[in-house]
Amino acid sequence: MSAVPMASDHPVLYSGLKDDRRVYPRQAITIDLARRYGFAIAASFMALVLTHVFQRLTRNPVFDLCQAAVVLSAWYGGFGPGITAGALGVLGLDYFFIPPLYSFGLGFDDVVRVVIFGAVALLTSWLSAQLKKAKMGLEQSNLELEQSNQQMESRVRQRTEELTRAKANLKAEVEQRLQAEKTILDISSREQRRLGEDLHDGLCQLLAGTRLATLEVKKRLESKSISEAADVAIIESNLADALAQADTISRGLYPVELETNGLMAALEELSTKISKIFPVTCQFICWQPVLILDGTVGMHLYRIAQEASMNAIKGGKAKRINIRLKRSGERLFLSVADNGVGFHTQPSRQGMGLKIMGYRAKMIGAVLQFKSHLHRGTVVTCSLAQK
Repeated sequence: MSAVPMASDHPVLYSGLKDDRRVYPRQAITIDLARRYGFAIAASFMALVLTHVFQRLTRNPVFDLCQAAVVLSAWYGGFGPGITAGALGVLGLDYFFIPPLYSFGLGFDDVVRVVIFGAVALLTSWLSAQLKKAKMGLEQSNLELEQSNQQMESRVRQRTEELTRAKANLKAEVEQRLQAEKTILDISSREQRRLGEDLHDGLCQLLAGTRLATLEVKKRLESKSISEAADVAIIESNLADALAQADTISRGLYPVELETNGLMAALEELSTKISKIFPVTCQFICWQPVLILDGTVGMHLYRIAQEASMNAIKGGKAKRINIRLKRSGERLFLSVADNGVGFHTQPSRQGMGLKIMGYRAKMIGAVLQFKSHLHRGTVVTCSLAQK
């Protein structure tokens, strides 16, 4: 089997290929060989013809033309065609220009000249072939570098597209999550409002009616001097306490004051109820009027203050709570500070109440911060931009 020519053996044939592992068909290789060696033969023939012409004009043979044919053949065809041109030049000079003419016989001086010519032709062919090979290697390296750049650019584009899609999916997922959180909070607010209205319109009215009926019974018993009137008085007192607690719960679930007189009045009422119901001192502090026209923002701020206060009482075991509302520049600040035992602020230790406060703050574009130190209390601050 004959060896398969590779790109390094046929630089002219493979110079335009993008894949150096590709092999041309045998017919194409034969045509390439014929072209390169044919060029060497033609160059040698033209050099001999021109040498003959210059010899007639100058009476001296000019061997440099044959040397030029070697250089051109090696540059165009490579080492093999260069050697072929050198061999043809030696034979042609010996036969046509070195006495005895038209025969292959050389004297000592002529042998030296021919050997020098052949050595120079060999060296020239080798150098030209190496230069050609280096040039082809450089072109091949540039081609591979271009291919690598194209592949890298393609990968970068592909990765960029993947990242863009991932970013779009993440953005859509975040938007869906925020929308779901908003929906959950809206549903929770509606349910709390409904429960507050049901308590106020249902249970509170029933307790109020029962208390009035008990008062009438007590009066009749007292008018008849019946001893059981004292027991009825105790029942009436308990009904009054139950009515007050039910009314407080209903107002906590549905703060009517918030819709009627705004956030300041609602927080003032909240602090008053906390002080009455729980064994703590709760104070609302607002040095200057703060008006919030957006009812949704006001409702979320009220719920954050309510949740922070309940956390201070139940979890922090606080004895004093300060609710502050103020405006500084174009930002609104709501803070709830207590003197309780504090808690860990790491996400893994946060309860549902803290997460719900975070969700509410996120819904209105606010920033919620927790500063808590064990046995030194907690400060919950909610700030948002308000023009």
